[in-house]
Amino acid sequence: MRKTLILVLGLFLAGAALTPTYARELSGQEILDDLEFSNILSASGTAELTLITENVKGVQRKYSIRVFRKSGDDGEKQFLEYLAPADVRGTKFLSLTEKGREDQMWLYMPALGRERRIAAHMTEDSFMGTDFTYEEIGGNLAYEDEYSAQRLPDEELEGLSCYVLDLEARSEDVLYAKIQMWVWKDEMVPLQVDFWDPADTLKKTLTLRDFRRVEEELIPHNVVMADNLKGTRTILEITKITEDDVDDEVFTVRYLRR
Repeated sequence: MRKTLILVLGLFLAGAALTPTYARELSGQEILDDLEFSNILSASGTAELTLITENVKGVQRKYSIRVFRKSGDDGEKQFLEYLAPADVRGTKFLSLTEKGREDQMWLYMPALGRERRIAAHMTEDSFMGTDFTYEEIGGNLAYEDEYSAQRLPDEELEGLSCYVLDLEARSEDVLYAKIQMWVWKDEMVPLQVDFWDPADTLKKTLTLRDFRRVEEELIPHNVVMADNLKGTRTILEITKITEDDVDDEVFTVRYLRR
């Protein structure tokens, strides 16, 4: 199963500095491997976010969310909790990704008073009515294991020089048959990711903007996932982020019930 793309939300990869001459000769796979990060949030720490859902008529609803993350060589952990509005407050989501093992996810609903394990066949379902799936809610952009990358002609995106990658699925056991990615050359971070379904239809578009330095890491503070078929959008805005260490107790099923 693919590496989870859960909240929203942090594993950064070390990328080597590239000279302009060498950069022009990079292959698509090398560019993908050299991305400065593969998740929206940093490796370990906490973040507070505003999540906004927008329906086809443009009507928006705002949610307040807190996220805890921890990442290491053996995998990554993420705990997400809704703080507001009142009807979803206390809803919690736990995801554990460990190398060599199947991803584990649980959703706790206060109305039920218990957690529910997210089965493997449900991970591509919509997360809490958003345009992100359960796998995508963390914004994982590490596709090197599931897609082969080809470099397309470079382009400019909003005045920024970008590499353009065409990613083709290595198997049919993925949600998207093709992905196109625009990578900002100067910083080696994705600015836009297009997702195509098996019918060769542009299904969704992810855009990352408002990059800021946090503890020497470049993190997008505005992330939008648009469902081009439904005409809906989900917007993530980071309002506060720290890279403090998080206690392992947070990433347990027991903590979901607190």
